[in-house]
Amino acid sequence: KKCLVLDLDNTMWGGILGEDGINGIKLGNNYPGSCFVDFQKQLKEAKKNGVLLAISSKNNENDVWEAFENHPDMILKKDDFVSFRINWNNKADNIREIAIELNIGLDSIVFIDDNPFERSLVGEIEPEVILPDFPEKPYEMTDFFQGVYNKYFLLYKLTGEDTVKTEQYKANSARLKNSKEFVSINDYLKSLKTIIKIDEADTFNIPRIAQLTQKTNQFNLTTKRYSEPEIIEINSLNNLIFCASVSDKFGDNGITAAGIILINDNVAEIDSYMLSCRILGRKAEFAIIKSVLNYLYTKEITSIKSYYIPSLKNSQTEKFYDLLGFTSKILPSKSKEYTLNLKKLFTLEDLFTINLNIKK
Repeated sequence: KKCLVLDLDNTMWGGILGEDGINGIKLGNNYPGSCFVDFQKQLKEAKKNGVLLAISSKNNENDVWEAFENHPDMILKKDDFVSFRINWNNKADNIREIAIELNIGLDSIVFIDDNPFERSLVGEIEPEVILPDFPEKPYEMTDFFQGVYNKYFLLYKLTGEDTVKTEQYKANSARLKNSKEFVSINDYLKSLKTIIKIDEADTFNIPRIAQLTQKTNQFNLTTKRYSEPEIIEINSLNNLIFCASVSDKFGDNGITAAGIILINDNVAEIDSYMLSCRILGRKAEFAIIKSVLNYLYTKEITSIKSYYIPSLKNSQTEKFYDLLGFTSKILPSKSKEYTLNLKKLFTLEDLFTINLNIKK
């Protein structure tokens, strides 16, 4: 094989960069951070021996390069990678683009990602890509990668050309930068048999809802932070606070979405709406909010207000309400105020089973 495409969060380091920050990811002298340091050292050595390293990661690109530049225990640097796709597209698209950019076959690529959903998605759409099962425990990573390297990349004789492969392929990439192909993943999403369970706030889930408001940065329309007592107070009034758990054939992700809707007579204001990056890219973000808005419609609440407040992390959500048909107005702060007059129920794509448990 020629190219090793790598995920980042919980693969190249422990934790989620967008939520934990540079200082919060696990990478360093202590366990489990030491395991990720050793893994990166192995990757560095593989690159010296002619293996092309590339990245496919759901992240904000600026955050990623800041981490590679500034984290004191980061072994790999930006220059070690021949190609990268750091965005919110599905990873099958990203890997196909990397193959086209490098002018190599998909059967020349090995993809390493800790998430079984992402590996399976790539396998369904691009079955030629090699997809090793990522180890469950960080201390298993060294042996895991040695096995991958020996099976797919080990050279019996290293040539001078092998040592400069990265530079050669970077030059080819520059010539093909605008080349793109796209594939539909709806059939695959249906095959996951995803179940979305939407619940109103209660004693059991309020701590998790508060945690989501505190930690979620990337898909968070307003990035408002709330403590548990504040959530309880808002919920005690005539408002709607909800959360959603998402499960599929790979397992249960738990509560990964939440929203706060302030209600005044027949006007509803979406104060907050957020999703963990674990479930982004599956269209669940649209299914959840559409289901909640449909519920409001049945309660004769037809006037909806919402906001997008830009932050350093949430640029990917800027057009979210536009895609739902809201009308926008730009405010002096560069935030956006949205309005929607609900005239009928939203149509939901036949990709999920949705269980709505709201009785307010």
